[in-house]
Amino acid sequence: MLRSTIWKSARLWALLLLFGFMASACNTEKPPIRIGFSGGITGRYSDLGVSGRNGVMLAVEEINRAGGIQGRQVELIIRDDRQNPEAAIKADEDLIRQNVVAIIGHMTSAMTMAVMPLINREQVLLISPTTSTSTLTGINDWFFRTAGENEPLAQGLAEYLIQKAAIQKMAVMFDSSNRAYSETYIKSFRSRFAELGGRLTLVASFSSGNDPLRDIISQNLLQPPTDGVLIIAGGLDAALICQQIRKQHPTIPVAATGWSMTGDFLEHGGPAVEGTLFMDYFDWSSKRPSFLQFQKAYRERFGMEPNFSAVYAYDTAQVLFQSLSQNSDPKALRKTITDIGHFSGVMQDFDIDAFGDAHRHPFLITASNGRFVTPE
Repeated sequence: MLRSTIWKSARLWALLLLFGFMASACNTEKPPIRIGFSGGITGRYSDLGVSGRNGVMLAVEEINRAGGIQGRQVELIIRDDRQNPEAAIKADEDLIRQNVVAIIGHMTSAMTMAVMPLINREQVLLISPTTSTSTLTGINDWFFRTAGENEPLAQGLAEYLIQKAAIQKMAVMFDSSNRAYSETYIKSFRSRFAELGGRLTLVASFSSGNDPLRDIISQNLLQPPTDGVLIIAGGLDAALICQQIRKQHPTIPVAATGWSMTGDFLEHGGPAVEGTLFMDYFDWSSKRPSFLQFQKAYRERFGMEPNFSAVYAYDTAQVLFQSLSQNSDPKALRKTITDIGHFSGVMQDFDIDAFGDAHRHPFLITASNGRFVTPE
């Protein structure tokens, strides 16, 4: 009798322990999905990197509030590449060690080119919001992007300057610290400009932060005589160059690339940047409801206006979220993204082709009254 009672008690405790274990297992949270961000959030190009980081942060916070991806929260791990090739490689190595499913970055073409051997060797998807160098176009590798590439923008700007602005001679000044971006842009611009009868009177380089060199080159940009100046540089450098140019020639037409379209350009350039022309995929005058909603959410979260890198970074995060919702296997991400192909962005819809290159519609943009404006 005693033995039977003991046996029943043991079975009861065993069942209770089993049910307790099962309940505990059911209540255990699913592990998070880790996504990396790698970009320059300190230093001279930090306006690009900080805005990109903020855009990704906003997207991650929103999806986590909505329950995450298939019940899993998204964990964002942020690293600063300091716009330095060695730092960029170390940043990505650290993210890979932490088992991120993908890395959003880098924010300049130079840093992306620096890490590509590592990315391809480790077979971790690198998807950039702003890398637009044509050097990486049409390659079957582990690099994807949500920004459109340089060539259509450079050619479109050349066509506008020749056909609409009647400019035949252009001087070009470019930042050599981001050659992967600058030199491919110049190549496409020069080719189309020459086809239409234009010519470049001077192509001069400078290294970001080298103020004396900037002064010397900006003085030489107008010699020999030229009809206009094209600046290929970050926002702060482009603004300071505009100031130097305006001291010598208050009315000469100035064009710049999308790289310059940040708050630093407007803030530090002041009246000197008024009328600067751009060709880019970013419609600053957009009334699309998703863009207006994003603007409002970004202002409330970060206390500032979003720039193009914030929007593209947010779009990039959404591409990853949509793809991971269909297939959470990191090795399948490339195929999942290209199978989806068409994505709804904050400002405009865009396509990503079989090589991971995005295709967007370009816009003509001007700097006017302290704002970037898309003429109607």
